[in-house]
Amino acid sequence: MRVVELNNSDNWQSIFSTNIVAVQVPMQNGKYLINPIPEIVIPLLLDKFILAVSVETDVPSESNWRFAGYVNQKISTGIVLGGNQDATTVKGKPLFLNQINLIFFDKISTSYAASVKVPKWFPRAAVTVWEYTGVDDTSEEILLSQEFANINFKLDQIQNQISH
Repeated sequence: MRVVELNNSDNWQSIFSTNIVAVQVPMQNGKYLINPIPEIVIPLLLDKFILAVSVETDVPSESNWRFAGYVNQKISTGIVLGGNQDATTVKGKPLFLNQINLIFFDKISTSYAASVKVPKWFPRAAVTVWEYTGVDDTSEEILLSQEFANINFKLDQIQNQISH
């Protein structure tokens, strides 16, 4: 069980926003080829494990796009290969277009990096990322205190029924 307060707007902080346009290469027939938008790296080391991610793009009028790509969590393993420390994608979470996607990453490290990979056919990508800064506790103490509160409530109910 995870205890969070997602509905409190004071618990959210905008940490990244960008608008990237794909490079278009003109062809002889007057059409264009789109050079895909590369993976969008959020240039921060994150220590909060709940994000909200929004992706917008220009959808052709005859199309019905819903998929917006993936947000990836990357951790450093500490393994050095070729002189550089590696970063491994742990989990990629799918994103939906034109909505705020709530992302819960597992707490498997003290910090991590994140990136967004949009589909190769996107002509533009407007990406906004917020991090949840409120209470995010999965400790056993909270779980136990909730269980004790439930037990005490039930005992009070039983005692009230017996005394009436």
